[in-house]
Amino acid sequence: MPKISDERKLERSRQILDAARRCFVEKGFHRASMSDVIRESGLSAGAVYSYYSSKEELIAAVARSIFVAYESGISSFDDPGTQPASPEAVVRTLAERILVEIAPMTDGFRMVLTVWGEAANNPELRDTVGDIVRGLRGVFERVLTAWRAAGHDLPAEPAILAQVMVSVMQGVVVQQGLVGDVTVDDYIDAFCAVLRLAGLGDKV
Repeated sequence: MPKISDERKLERSRQILDAARRCFVEKGFHRASMSDVIRESGLSAGAVYSYYSSKEELIAAVARSIFVAYESGISSFDDPGTQPASPEAVVRTLAERILVEIAPMTDGFRMVLTVWGEAANNPELRDTVGDIVRGLRGVFERVLTAWRAAGHDLPAEPAILAQVMVSVMQGVVVQQGLVGDVTVDDYIDAFCAVLRLAGLGDKV
C-alpha cells in the first residue's frame, strides 16, 4: 500500500479531532462513544484507531488541541531576542486568539468547560490541562520578568501575577460559556484598564 504523506496524516488527525469535538459538545464525554466519533469523522474504524487507540486518548488530544491555541497566541512574546512586550499587549493578543480560534471551535467555550469539568475527576486529563495551564503561566511570568527588567515596577512577583492573569482569562471563558452575555472586547478593555493602573499596560 502507498504510504500516507505527513500532510495527509495531519489532515486526518484534524478530521478526527474535529469530529470528536462535535460529538463531545453534543453528548458530553461519557455519553459519546468511539463509534459516534468514527461515524461523525466519515473514516473507517481502523483509520481512527490508528491515530487514537481509546476514547481517553482522544479526550486528551481534544483538550490539548483546544488549549494549545492559547499558547500559540502569545508565543511571539516569548522570544528573548525581541523588545519586551507589555503585559497588556500579551492579554490583547490572547483575547484575539480566543475570539478568532477558540470560541468557534468550542461551541462558545462549552467544550472548554466540559474539559475542565472532566479534568477534575480524570487524572490523565487533569495532568494534560495542568501542563497547559502551567505553560501559560510560564509565558506570562517570563513576559512580566522581562517587563520588570526593562525598568518597570510590578505590584507583585511575576509568578503570582501570572497566576492572576491566567485566572482572568479563564474567567471570561467561564462567564461566556455558562451565561453567554459577556462581550469579550469590553471585558478585555476593562481588564487592560486595570493593568494600566497597575503599571502593566501601554501608554495611551
